[in-house]
Amino acid sequence: MSAFEILYRHHSNQIFLLCLRMSGCRTHAEDFMQETFIKAWQALASFKGDSQFSTWLHRIAVNTVLADKRKSTLDLVQGHDWEREVEQSLSATHNSAQIDLEKTIVQLPAQARHVLVLHDLMGMTHQEISQQLDIAAGTSKAHLNRARTLMRDLLNNPSEKPV
Repeated sequence: MSAFEILYRHHSNQIFLLCLRMSGCRTHAEDFMQETFIKAWQALASFKGDSQFSTWLHRIAVNTVLADKRKSTLDLVQGHDWEREVEQSLSATHNSAQIDLEKTIVQLPAQARHVLVLHDLMGMTHQEISQQLDIAAGTSKAHLNRARTLMRDLLNNPSEKPV
């Protein structure tokens, strides 16, 4: 029990940030993080050590967020106060440039945001993403290209909203 508490303390911020990036909502991210650690605790015996514990935990978190997204057809980034939520969530651990980058990621359309997070931040291949999101690998590449273009545009012109 105490060893798992140490793992929680070591990984909880990373898992929260991943969930926040994918959901864009602090409340959802907190719920997803909690659910991730509950699932990890329940499946701890199945962890074989073929990958790093953090990689295994990140997969659980991604699956948790995506499973919830599949249940509801709405994009998780709703509400008018998402920018404030992101700033509040990250102000203690990130500088203003990093917060701006995170807020830009959250502004992306859901599919583009998910592919960007999974590919560029988690290091998944387009084939893995295609299986995870149930889309073609070519579609994953197109979403990634769109996400990068929108990120560049939004960072250069913060007043614009993505299309």
